[in-house]
Amino acid sequence: MRAWLLPLVEAGVDILHCSQRRFQVAEFPEIDGESGLNFAGWAKKLTGATTISVGSVGLNSDFGTAFRGEGGQTSPLDALIRRMEREEFDLIAVGRSLITDAAWPQKIGSGRLDALKGFDAKDIAELV
Repeated sequence: MRAWLLPLVEAGVDILHCSQRRFQVAEFPEIDGESGLNFAGWAKKLTGATTISVGSVGLNSDFGTAFRGEGGQTSPLDALIRRMEREEFDLIAVGRSLITDAAWPQKIGSGRLDALKGFDAKDIAELV
């Protein structure tokens, strides 16, 4: 990873957006265990750059299911909170959760986790 990320950082890239199917999955569990660093965590560790993690935030399914017309239910944010508290990565990006629920950030900010909606694949075809 260092071999292809470090040249980007040295060329002036100041933030790395590291997408994976599920942000809570360790990128190299054989090195640091099942709860080890994710892709963004390794990118930050190897380069020192600011990183953004993304992948199934708040949902129990990965993005591939959307292409099969399948949705996803909400899932707890405990893993996100733990990883953010460990400063594994700097920012989190939210994708499909926002497609179905544009008020997702406000609900999170006000602690209304019970009001979050799951992802409905049909919402991809909606322009709101």
